[in-house]
Amino acid sequence: MDLGLKGKNVLITGAAKGIGRRIALAAASEGANIALHYRESEEAAGETAKEISEYGVKVSLVKGDIARLEDVRQMKETLDQELESVVDFIVNNAGWTQMKSFFKYEPEEWKREVDVCFYGVLNLVHTFMPEMIGKNQGKFINIIGDSARTGDRNLIVSAAARSGTISFLKSLAQDVGRNNVQCNTVSLGLIDQGALGFNEATMDKLIKQYPLKRLGKVDDVTAMILFLLSESTEWITGQVVSVNGGHSMLG
Repeated sequence: MDLGLKGKNVLITGAAKGIGRRIALAAASEGANIALHYRESEEAAGETAKEISEYGVKVSLVKGDIARLEDVRQMKETLDQELESVVDFIVNNAGWTQMKSFFKYEPEEWKREVDVCFYGVLNLVHTFMPEMIGKNQGKFINIIGDSARTGDRNLIVSAAARSGTISFLKSLAQDVGRNNVQCNTVSLGLIDQGALGFNEATMDKLIKQYPLKRLGKVDDVTAMILFLLSESTEWITGQVVSVNGGHSMLG
């Protein structure tokens, strides 16, 4: 099935490894040119870029902190030169979180989570979306955890910040829909990337919370992202799409 991604320029943040890496490779396999963003994982980003290039598509590495508007603007300048065209689609996979009770935070500690998880989205949109609007085509997909909708006492700050991005993208979708730009959120349950670090008893308890009796796989996420990037979803915007094995079933 042709997803209509051939020749499209797709910026994927946090794409050096993990879920972001797999999304980048999957999009490249469909013929998309990849703007591969990373912040610290330079070696892993280089290795991923080499794999992407084997698909015969363009790949551009961009380093930066999405929480800093000046970094995001520099990313755009680099991509304007290297891709020789505008970014068509963005998948924001970058994030930063701490797992602890709110009352174990020092006041200065929560700012980083809010800056990355909330302001990072605003920075990307403000920098890249005007060209999507001008071209009358574009897609912005933000990846979050289900804690943003259900709450989690150990992910309290990042959950709050990401909940804010849901409202932001819903409102933005109303604004830019007239320009054929789509804004959607993909909300994830617990994804097993091979390094969860839980003992067997804890894993059993976790799995029992999922009606489908397993944790998520990276391919479960990749499939949804490719679907939303594809030409088959031109009438979907302002939505929160769950990939969570039935862990939460919010209307």
